[in-house]
Amino acid sequence: MDFEYNPMWPYARFCDCISLTSCRCGENNVHEWTWDKGNDTYTIVLSENNLKVKFHNGHSYGTAVVRGTNILEKNRHHYWEVKMLSCIYGTDVMVGVGTSNVNLNSAERDFCSFLGRDNESFGFSYHGYIQHAGKKRNYGACFGQGSLIGVYLDTWRGTLEFFLNRKPLGIAFTGLKDFALYPMVCSTAAYSMMRLTHSCSVPASLSVSCLSVLKSSHRTYLSTMIPGLRYLTQSIFADILKTHSNRDDEDEKDQLEFLTNYVILDDFDFALVGMGRKRKKICKFEDVHNRHDLE
Repeated sequence: MDFEYNPMWPYARFCDCISLTSCRCGENNVHEWTWDKGNDTYTIVLSENNLKVKFHNGHSYGTAVVRGTNILEKNRHHYWEVKMLSCIYGTDVMVGVGTSNVNLNSAERDFCSFLGRDNESFGFSYHGYIQHAGKKRNYGACFGQGSLIGVYLDTWRGTLEFFLNRKPLGIAFTGLKDFALYPMVCSTAAYSMMRLTHSCSVPASLSVSCLSVLKSSHRTYLSTMIPGLRYLTQSIFADILKTHSNRDDEDEKDQLEFLTNYVILDDFDFALVGMGRKRKKICKFEDVHNRHDLE
């Protein structure tokens, strides 16, 4: 489903379903990990095979946090999606990642933006900003009830990117190669609910990188002629990586103009919004031709 963000709304929904608890739009049965049952406390209630989490089943006295069952393996592309089932309000509701050093119970009596408040975690807030080491930066549109939040972690390059209703928001964090990370979500809002709709990964390889330049017709051809590649050409990664190679010339011109005026904030390990892969391809293309000219 292709759903454009409407700036006149406070946030965008993924679909128009009235009942989100029974809605299954954009969902499938691929789950490499679920939410950790060990976090099932009085502030967190897990259900639906530990895919659905309900925060603060009563009054909220602080921030509740839950993490995934599996650590996100190195040298792989990881992607997962979380659907917001209830109204999102209050101090903060966040999606992101964190290390095993994160104390999940440290803010149970404190209303805060938990993910990214220290050096051990990275978060995307429903207010539209990203946070790490207590530093906040404007990033993307706000999300709320009915929104589908995607998280793409490339452990090979050490980058983290978020998606809103399958639309890429750009690289949010860089420099994550040395981190051993778990997926995490948190909420300060009473009775807030979200569901893990998808969690998968593929090894970092040249074949995966090539997905970003394949047209739909090419993917169909490869799926037919080389059945062994169907797990890639028909996977969600084909759509995720392709979104960065479908800009028209005018969009590319704006992108290049943007990049000439700004630099990556390495001191905060943040990458500016809009740092797409297409610019990297252009740089590599120019480098090859420059070397050819020198020869």
